Amino acid sequence: MLGILLMNTGTPDEPTPDAIRPYLKEFLSDRNVVDMPPALWQPILNLFILPKRPEKTAERYKHFWTEAGSPFVINSHAQCAAIEERVARLTNGPVAVRLGMRYGNPSIADALRGLVEAGATTVVALPLYPQNTKACAGTCREEFERQAARLLPEGARTVFIDEYWDAPGYIAALAASVRRSWARCPGSKLIVSFHSVPVSFAKHGDTYVRTTRETARLLAEELGLSSDDVLVTYQSRFDSRKWQGPFLVPELQRLAAKGVSDVAVVCPVFSVDCIETSYEVGVEAAEAYRVAAHAAGCDAARFTYIPALGADAACMDVLAELIVSRL
Repeated sequence: MLGILLMNTGTPDEPTPDAIRPYLKEFLSDRNVVDMPPALWQPILNLFILPKRPEKTAERYKHFWTEAGSPFVINSHAQCAAIEERVARLTNGPVAVRLGMRYGNPSIADALRGLVEAGATTVVALPLYPQNTKACAGTCREEFERQAARLLPEGARTVFIDEYWDAPGYIAALAASVRRSWARCPGSKLIVSFHSVPVSFAKHGDTYVRTTRETARLLAEELGLSSDDVLVTYQSRFDSRKWQGPFLVPELQRLAAKGVSDVAVVCPVFSVDCIETSYEVGVEAAEAYRVAAHAAGCDAARFTYIPALGADAACMDVLAELIVSRL
């Protein structure tokens, strides 16, 4: 039987400091995310970050949390259902899909146990990040291999898919989502924004910056936009290390000061919306742009956030076909 493990970063169980603190501790203790020596980093994390940061972060989570729970988890489960239906149809056989979060719940170990219980003898693992970097797909691979060696039966076959930005049909699905959300007008700009990573990653062979820029180039080409009308930015810098730029908010402010009164932002590194998109882009970046536009004398400036693809039918078709092709 075929088992599919869909992986993502994760989210706290509740939008409260008490729930955020253990999630944040697990996340920031991962050496793939913060590559400082533990003897130096752990005191900083435990004495300065964990006591205060969850209080601030809780308000951001509450902004987009729903009565049914985290949209991140809800939309991730919708992706699982969509992939399961499509792969079963393509293979004409039984398929089980489980969701595993790198941090928090449900864990990758929980998901693998569920696949074993379902009778899976082949497991395809797909981190839901279009572009590969060690802080996302890389750490998912490490945890998957660690847990698979412990939990999968002897002889089980595993397949790991590192990225899918270049999978046939993905860019077309992304472009279609831009067209649906944004009524472009003359002089407007599209910003393709990605989660930033430390500059040191590229020095050690990480391909993320190259593939994010290539994703943006292909998207502009698919949309028929000139290079002057599409900007690549990065966001969500965490600490004082040198991080990949240019950064989203300063670029928005620069555009507003130049008189650009219509911008749209799409974040193709995120497969479902999360705090980095719903709040940092949809609220904070939008407000920074409007304030800068007002200061430049434009009160009618328009900011459009283009939602993550989530369980978009065209994107789910792409991922299902990619999974089957790797078998």
